[in-house]
Amino acid sequence: MGIVVVKFGGTSVATEEARKEAISHIKSLIAAGKNIIVVVSAMGRKGSPYATDTLISLLRTGSNLSTLDLLMSCGEVISACVFADNLMQQGIDAVALTSAQAGIVTNGVFGSADIFDIDTTLLKKELYEGKVVVVPGFQGVSVRNEITTLGRGGSDTSAVVIGRFMNAESVHIFTDVPGIAIVDPKIVPKAKFMEYVDMHHMYELTRWGAWIIHPRAVKEAKKCNLDLYVRSTFDKGLGTKIVKDMKTTGPVGIGIIKGCNLFEADETDNLIIGKEEKRAVRKTPDDKYSLITVVFGEYGENYIREAIDILPIKTMPFFNQESAHIFVETNRVELLANELYRKLFEKVITLKSNKPEEI
Repeated sequence: MGIVVVKFGGTSVATEEARKEAISHIKSLIAAGKNIIVVVSAMGRKGSPYATDTLISLLRTGSNLSTLDLLMSCGEVISACVFADNLMQQGIDAVALTSAQAGIVTNGVFGSADIFDIDTTLLKKELYEGKVVVVPGFQGVSVRNEITTLGRGGSDTSAVVIGRFMNAESVHIFTDVPGIAIVDPKIVPKAKFMEYVDMHHMYELTRWGAWIIHPRAVKEAKKCNLDLYVRSTFDKGLGTKIVKDMKTTGPVGIGIIKGCNLFEADETDNLIIGKEEKRAVRKTPDDKYSLITVVFGEYGENYIREAIDILPIKTMPFFNQESAHIFVETNRVELLANELYRKLFEKVITLKSNKPEEI
């Protein structure tokens, strides 16, 4: 029986109705003969009693980092217990484990830890006994037995790393949208959702603002051979499959980072645009400026320049290998993003539905 890891985000576990939808996907996978590991986020968003931001608000600014991580970890633990209990109510044998019980070992950096090892003994034992195993995402335990969290979006990373150590056949990231759109549909309402996207291109999109899945999760997926999906909890479709080494020619997608500015780059920056004149992109407290990035597949820089030159851009774009970066006033983002979509994607939309040669 193959192992499948499923991750449910905050909106997917926030209410009893949402959890029933989530459990319906687990039932389908069990019917298909799969062993299931469930990774859960904290329930709901800020204002919900057990949401991460709500827990953070209980402490003063500048609190001890180890105390903050310990408090933040509680949201996912509560979620795991509730979800496992809901599974049992539905007649599915399930067990909730803490990250320590699941054997998840981190490098001990509070607030932004990396998982470097997983002792899979108990996970395998529970699966062998026919249970669905529910694990809190976003966290692990250091070699000093301290609870450490992985940073924002850490539950996505937890799911993929657990999948890698368990030799899972696939990881399914469930959220509240039906997959990965070419551009944020809140900004471009007519944006289509992709059936497939190349893993390398997806990593670039996530780095530059397409935060439907965390960049670290995609980076971890590149290290192993598993199928990675982004799906909706609230419909039965397979969403978007993120595929290794998929041939794509032309524009792939658009990422948008709102509330940022350009700075002189130093060694700590990881978002760099430009070649000769490098600039670092950093978030800023105000929302005056934003960055729009178009990621291309198998296009040389000259072709990318030609594609961008047709657009009504007042500022000079920056080019990085497969991407074009456009720094604009935030109040122009919606207009320019819709124009980019119309001119770059509507005529070549069939590229997005081409199936890879092998999946």
